[in-house]
Amino acid sequence: MTMKKLFLATLATFAFALITNADSGGVAILDIDEVARQLGVEEKVRVDLLTMQNTLNGELQKTQSNLQNQMAGVEQAAGQNPTEEQRRQILATNQQLNSEFNRLKTQAQQTLANERVRLINEFRIKLEPIALDAARAKNLHVVMMKVTPPVFAYDPSVDITADTAKLAMEAGMKVVAPAAPAAVPAATPAGDSKGKGKGKE
Repeated sequence: MTMKKLFLATLATFAFALITNADSGGVAILDIDEVARQLGVEEKVRVDLLTMQNTLNGELQKTQSNLQNQMAGVEQAAGQNPTEEQRRQILATNQQLNSEFNRLKTQAQQTLANERVRLINEFRIKLEPIALDAARAKNLHVVMMKVTPPVFAYDPSVDITADTAKLAMEAGMKVVAPAAPAAVPAATPAGDSKGKGKGKE
């Protein structure tokens, strides 16, 4: 038997085992987004991420100001009538500072995305045993999230969303999100907001 056939056979066996297990205990359906809304987790995650985004934007604005000062220093050193060599230096410095700013901006965006994933995963891990308890109360042993796909249709009797939310509240998972902070405008590259480097390229 080839490796590919062996893999497919193993996969088929695994799938059959899952189906058999689901048939013997039944499958519960959970709308995890609705549970997150009822627990206040959705709003808290939104506010936490907005707060983090504001902090990152504030740091980027400080960096932007620093880079603009560096650019102004280079332009002042060149004077009103820069030589061709000085023009090239101004252009190269402007490109270098903007490249550094864009790198930091991308890094900040990735940090924000990673934090979003972390918060969502943290919630899902905490909710998992509670959802299983809600499923077992209905003699169901498998919990699937209510998404399309894979869930196309189901009997409402296997929906454990309300039960899971109730158990989660009883377990102390309900949160109160702090007031959302005012959004801090995103910073722009060093050479853009004040026209640094323009007219010399």
